[in-house]
Amino acid sequence: MTALQGIPDEELADLARHWRAEALRGSKDARGTAHLYEAELRRRGRNNSDEATQVVLDMRPLSAREESRRWWRLW
Repeated sequence: MTALQGIPDEELADLARHWRAEALRGSKDARGTAHLYEAELRRRGRNNSDEATQVVLDMRPLSAREESRRWWRLW
């Protein structure tokens, strides 16, 4: 944890962004690493840390995201 305190805010935000993207691609260990960097940014009180790591996700259920197909349309 002390190693994170020596990293500048901008570099920490870049690392958080990188590891969050890796986590969203399916890397198993990336989620925890991204969380560590994001938590350190929050601990430092950066107001824009959420903006730096925010990824817009569609959180609606899959059924709501899919276009409903009309049963009478065959093509």
